[in-house]
Amino acid sequence: MKLSINHYICSEEIAFSDFIQIVSDAGIPSIGVTCSAIEEMGIDNLKSCISDYGLSVSSLNSAGYFTHSSKRPNRYTDQELIEFSAMLNADILCVITGGLNLQTQSLSETHECVSKKIGELADNAERYGVTVGLEPINPKDIFSKGCINTISHALEIIRPYKNAKLILDFYHSWWDKGLLDIINDNAQHIGLIQICNIGLDKNKNLERRTIKDGIIDFQNFIPEILTSNYNQKIELEIFCEHLKTKNTKEVINEFSLYMKNFLI
Repeated sequence: MKLSINHYICSEEIAFSDFIQIVSDAGIPSIGVTCSAIEEMGIDNLKSCISDYGLSVSSLNSAGYFTHSSKRPNRYTDQELIEFSAMLNADILCVITGGLNLQTQSLSETHECVSKKIGELADNAERYGVTVGLEPINPKDIFSKGCINTISHALEIIRPYKNAKLILDFYHSWWDKGLLDIINDNAQHIGLIQICNIGLDKNKNLERRTIKDGIIDFQNFIPEILTSNYNQKIELEIFCEHLKTKNTKEVINEFSLYMKNFLI
């Protein structure tokens, strides 16, 4: 089981070259790449930098946004992101569907639209040898980010396509009934597991937390995942604004040491 760190952990003040140095020094062999990293370095320099450190790419974030419920958060088209994924030999291209806009489509119409778009994206990505990863989104974000919310629904959508898998982010799916059983029973359909802990902010809104600070009992979850049929990477995904008083290097090292206790 290999570990990975998503680049979202970095603020704008941290250069990508510094990020990858921290990850490498922590003994973590893989990274999740963001569009901001591509904008910062250019795809060719980014590829060279990753290669120089001997790291792999667990994910490229993110394509999709099919429903136009909110502005696309990056300037790259899905076609460009497919090509970037192929160039970086990324394990999976993350797909965020976009949220529900009831002013233009009903829930069922939106689901049908997303299912069709996933199929088109998967068919196109297959020509480049790229795997697309549909990420179920926490229901609290159904209007702003993603209208596919349960793992069972996401599985239904991706099953027809051999190069489509799930990305299971614990922030979004920790609540889904039978999560560990789903991981074990559907391991062949899961391309990446992303983890962080979770808690409530002062306004009672759900937020990401560092691995040891939250309500998810990873002391039990991690051994269950490691002994399941899932054998792909585990990626830490937490955003810089959620680090509180900790710095990026501290959180990466904490994750590395915490996870390696289970990998011994």
